[in-house]
Order: sequence, then C-alpha cells, then structure tokens
Amino acid sequence: MLKLNDVHCHYGSIHAIKGVSFELKRGQIGCLIGANGAGKSTLLWTISGLQRATQGAIEFEGIAIHGASSDEIVRMGICQVPEGRRIFAQLTVRENLLLGAYTRRDRGGIRQDMQRVFDYFPALATRLDQEGGTLSGGQQQMLAVGRALMARPRLLLLDEPSLGLAPLMVQTIFDIIKGIASDDITVLLVEQNARAALKLAHYGWVIDLGRIVLAQPAEDLLHNPKVVEAYLGQG
Repeated sequence: MLKLNDVHCHYGSIHAIKGVSFELKRGQIGCLIGANGAGKSTLLWTISGLQRATQGAIEFEGIAIHGASSDEIVRMGICQVPEGRRIFAQLTVRENLLLGAYTRRDRGGIRQDMQRVFDYFPALATRLDQEGGTLSGGQQQMLAVGRALMARPRLLLLDEPSLGLAPLMVQTIFDIIKGIASDDITVLLVEQNARAALKLAHYGWVIDLGRIVLAQPAEDLLHNPKVVEAYLGQG
C-alpha cells in the first residue's frame, strides 16, 4: 500500500531524513520507533505532504505522491492524526468531526461515518455540543482520531497517540487502533511507548538520526536485545 524509496528530507541545511526505504502492506499496522529527534514525525509529515521530500519517491497504492499537495493526499486516502491532537479547541465535537470530512460531499456517507466514530468512541456521542478544548486529554485524542476517520482514509498515520494519557486510557486507545485496523484501514504508527506499539503492530522499523537502522517483524523487535536495551527497558 505504501512504498518509500530512498526518501530524503531537509529543513534548510538540516538533513532530517536520510535515504529511508520501506514498504507497508495493506491491512498491516506498521510502527516507527526511535528516540526523540530521530525523524519519526518528519517522516510522517513527508508522507502526508506537509513536508516536501527533497529526494526519493513515495508511492501510495502504486501512485507517486511525493509531488502532491497535502489536500490531494487526503483525497487519495491518507490522513494523519498529529502529535498533540491539534483539535479546534473553540469548536464543538460535532464541528471538529465535520471538519474532518471537509473534502467530501456525500452527506449520507458522512452521517454513516459519524455513527461509526461514535461506535469507536461512545463518549463523543454524548458531547457533540461540547467545545473540544473542554474535553479531557483522552477524549481529545479520541476526537483527533475520529476527525481523521471522517475523511474515510485507507491509510491512517498516527503520531504519538498515547502521549500524555493515563495508563488505562493508553490501553483504550491502543485497543481502538487495533479495531480500526480490523476494519480494513492500514495504520502507520509513531509511538514513544515502544513496547505497547510493537505488541500491536505487525512490522516495525527503528529510526535513528534520520535513517532506518533496523527493520523486523514487530514480535522479533520486541525480543531483540539491542531494541530492548535502547527503547523498551524492563517490564
């Protein structure tokens, strides 16, 4: 579904992504792990068109997208849930969700997808007229994911979905991600909670200073001594 070939990205003179290549198959959950500043978020921005690749190719379902604008990429079926949620705090839950569907004109389908969001996140259904900024952190993360689902993506990019959440809510979010993937949405996940992410994922990549330094099935990464030492710790 997603293929990167020798992708580079620069911020001015900073070479942030250095020749990244990998493939994510349809229906998989892929996971990018690495230290802060390793380039994980930049890579997601580059895939979604928010940052321009300076070299290399990105293909989605066999179509080159590295020259496309971010709104074109959303229309093609890729949607990103950004780090920090970035919901519209002064808009209601309903308004935030409808903004997720801004590229669509199928009113019946939009209603169906809003109901599907409520199936994933029942708490949102009872807060439709509540301003997003007054929700708890966990509810805001639910709203951010729900807003992305309203675009009807086939590939969902998730950037640090568990950041700042209580442990019980972290488990809830990961359970929902698993459910989303079972509904034929491919997922690429960036996550500091590497252990939880690798338990969820099918395949994982370790990124360090803008380069992929290790690529293995997630189960193998969970038991790789170097990965355990560097990113998983005890437990």
